[in-house]
Amino acid sequence: MHQLDPRVKVGGLAFLSLLMTMTGWQGLALTSVALLGLMIASRTPLKIYRMLIVVLVWMGLFYGLAAGWVWPENGAVWEGHWSRDGFVQAGDMLWRIALVFGLTRLYTAVTMPLEQGMGIAFFFNPLIRITPKAADFALMLTLTLRFIPLIVEEAALIWKVRLLKSEWPHSRVKQSREVIQLIVPLILLSLKRAEELAENLMCRGYGSGTYHTLILHERTSEDLVGVLAVGVWGVLLLILGLN
Repeated sequence: MHQLDPRVKVGGLAFLSLLMTMTGWQGLALTSVALLGLMIASRTPLKIYRMLIVVLVWMGLFYGLAAGWVWPENGAVWEGHWSRDGFVQAGDMLWRIALVFGLTRLYTAVTMPLEQGMGIAFFFNPLIRITPKAADFALMLTLTLRFIPLIVEEAALIWKVRLLKSEWPHSRVKQSREVIQLIVPLILLSLKRAEELAENLMCRGYGSGTYHTLILHERTSEDLVGVLAVGVWGVLLLILGLN
């Protein structure tokens, strides 16, 4: 999976994520088995899904409360009761979200940030004929993703410095708050660096609307197999969704 063309992975992720909203429980079960197989085949460590599990637990509590507790239309909230159908609906929704998040996490684990940008930008190429700004957006997106590993390294250095100075909190709640406070500045820093690099490209003769995505490698038989696998997977999801 690491060697697949990023365009195949981006297109497959978008296509399958869309079908996750249409298929039935049989399709969700098929996707769950397929995702587990891809995780094993890619040899990705299970610890990278740890944060995903935490997010899904909180989302499960939210959807369970929102859909599971029902009350009369003209009655008060505390006059309601727990609904089995509501819990089933919440579980179905959470299942779909978990599969989309799982596929996305697997995609980011087996695809380098620069390749992610190239793959995403490839699908913006048709929009360049409509407006040149699509090329600018594709370039900015590629550059932003390129800087993400550097930003993560800087965040790790900040964390180590604060840990050595004994300034890092021990409480999980306070640690989460510290991480959240780092996210926005790091994203803004990444966008700023991408913007500065884009301005340098403009000064060196880059013209708006002339951006072309790079082909990282020639299409191989593995890429063809990947496209066919995604196509068959998608057709099965559609068929199972109609049943």
